Amino acid sequence: MMNQEFYVSPSGDDANVGSEKSPFATLVRAQDAAREVDGAATVYLRDGTYTLTETLVLGLEDVGITYEAYPGETPVLSSGISITDWQKLDNPPDALPSEAKGQVWVADIPEGLGRFVTLFDGDKRLKRARSEPFLPVKEYEYERAASQNVAREEDRHMLRRIDFPEGALKNWSNLEDVEVLVTPVPWTVNILPLEKVDEVGKVAWTAREATAPMWAKNKFGIWVENVIDFLSEPGEWVVDTQAGKVYLWPEGDKPGDGIVAPCLKEFVRVEGEVDYDGPEDVPARNITLRGITFTHGERDVWDENHKGWGIQHDWEMFDRGTGLLRFRGAENCLVERCRFTNSGGTAIRLDLHCQRICIEKNLIDYMGALGILLCGYGPGTKDMNKNNEIVNNLIHHCGEVIWHGHAIFLWQSGSNRIANNLIHHSARKAIGLCGVRITIFENREHEFDEAVKTIRWDEIDAAIAPDGDNFDRFMPFLHARDNVVEDNEVYRVLEKIGDGSAINVSGAAEGNILRRNYAHHIAVHTASSVMRVDDWQRGTTFVDNVIYMCNLGGITRKNFNHIENNIMADVRVEGYLRFASYPDEKEAYGSKVQRNIFYESGGDVTYYKPAYLASPDVTLPQHCKADHNVFYCAGDPSYSENHIAEMQKEGIEQNSVSADPLFVDLANGNFSLKADSPALKLGFKPIDMNAIGLRDDFPEHFLALDEPDDGAEVEWDRGRNPNKEAYAWW
Repeated sequence: MMNQEFYVSPSGDDANVGSEKSPFATLVRAQDAAREVDGAATVYLRDGTYTLTETLVLGLEDVGITYEAYPGETPVLSSGISITDWQKLDNPPDALPSEAKGQVWVADIPEGLGRFVTLFDGDKRLKRARSEPFLPVKEYEYERAASQNVAREEDRHMLRRIDFPEGALKNWSNLEDVEVLVTPVPWTVNILPLEKVDEVGKVAWTAREATAPMWAKNKFGIWVENVIDFLSEPGEWVVDTQAGKVYLWPEGDKPGDGIVAPCLKEFVRVEGEVDYDGPEDVPARNITLRGITFTHGERDVWDENHKGWGIQHDWEMFDRGTGLLRFRGAENCLVERCRFTNSGGTAIRLDLHCQRICIEKNLIDYMGALGILLCGYGPGTKDMNKNNEIVNNLIHHCGEVIWHGHAIFLWQSGSNRIANNLIHHSARKAIGLCGVRITIFENREHEFDEAVKTIRWDEIDAAIAPDGDNFDRFMPFLHARDNVVEDNEVYRVLEKIGDGSAINVSGAAEGNILRRNYAHHIAVHTASSVMRVDDWQRGTTFVDNVIYMCNLGGITRKNFNHIENNIMADVRVEGYLRFASYPDEKEAYGSKVQRNIFYESGGDVTYYKPAYLASPDVTLPQHCKADHNVFYCAGDPSYSENHIAEMQKEGIEQNSVSADPLFVDLANGNFSLKADSPALKLGFKPIDMNAIGLRDDFPEHFLALDEPDDGAEVEWDRGRNPNKEAYAWW
């Protein structure tokens, strides 16, 4: 059966026949035509920008359809609405900073657009006016459910309260447009609209609850955004929906022709028939998108019902249209050679039932939130988000607006392969695997904690073992299992906010393997380590990874997880391998720490460091099967010699050695070992670095758009944190 071809062009006409010489104008018209075909169809998009004002939904009727760039051309999907007719602001308000007077231009909000929180100038996101940060001036007693990171219902209002210093907040006339950006905990950012401000009492309330009290662990401060009082630099803007105006201090003499405000968060959704409460869905199938650019999308804004639907630490919302491209109930689909760029939210989401979706050879850059999110069903027996591939993609500068934006994030999604991706300059993690922490299950009447509303209690009650250890009882309902994360290269991540690691596994199920990943030149101090197994996590293996030249620890280990055949060289001198704990870890005894190389070129080093210890049942190095490792401190070998001697007194490291592992050329990133290396004699298996990173078939035109930077301008003090007091929680 022949493949039918249709053509679309911004200069086309939907009254045309859709041929190459007589193309349609819109994707919707091409979709209608393709649905009439008995068999497969390809829709070729010609060069130019397609402005979408409604989401294109591809469903069960679109099986076998490919949307593809015409050879050699670059079609662009945008939701940007042009803002024109700019006028110089002749009568500026008194609150406008003096340096901005005479520099600001004003225009009407386009009819029908409404409130927006993101603005673009061509291929660049413009900065919204922001204050200097201030710290809350009061703390309060705050009741928490035992062992949970949540508030009691009667304390919910405290998640909205800000006690501010004199003059930091005002009762602005367009208060509904004003937002505060806050890090209530060091690992999460909230952007919350203000509801009311009492200038006399110096207390304000946000319209939405924060993840945690805004004074609890706030070391970074609170910023006020979208107030003309703070419009103080070229490239900044403010919107006032009450006045119907947009204010901009342009970077040039006047605003250009490319100023656009987005009207959509979700451009394309591939969606089958989702039976959320039932056991099975009917997925849309065999849909391909190839060579298309997505840009100018809007950032998400929380609604009143967000609490309890936020997946781990509110890093994203469950089953929500925040991605430029979203799969929701889909199978056997391909996203290839597309670019997702310069947008306020997330690039790609795979929600609920998503299987055998391949995301390959794409460029994702300058995203306001996440790069790629796989978000399955909440804990229960319905396990339908799995067997997907995220391979050979270049992902950089994620989390540009929402600072906890990861490059790749899996939640309740398993048996996936994440491989050969190059990830750099992410505000938060490069790759995160997680589910729902066991503590969340322990107070089922609570409806306020992260992800608690996603739990499928009816399924759990029908299937759970009547008694036993909570790990064993709830583990079958956690679906982030058996993922393989391999051959990825990662650098300059964790750039914005603290805690966590570049590659992190937390609250997931068992069987996850992280192998042959290369993480290097990570500049920050405000995190625990480059790789980590975090709370309520077991059955994870780190093997054949290389960690080099980082200002933080190598690997943080909690619970029963294994660390084998890895290289850690010139990482944080305060702990190459950090031993942390979570309650009830007695069963973690016996995890493997074997055949690793720990190399320090300086003159002092701590190889094993007890870090965050939350339980009397903490598992320390002596509780592990630690042996056949190579330790070496080139600047002073006594450090590695003493370490082994101390560990041998504890009954471990009986066959480990203090010796130069004999790298071929460490300074130039060659981690091969010479033939007479003592590591090889102890059973260390050489790591094939040639398999790591982007493959040779990655599109060259995307490589030309990359902005590589290994951090040559960073002073690599490797753990000598100049600001330890501010980051005391590490």
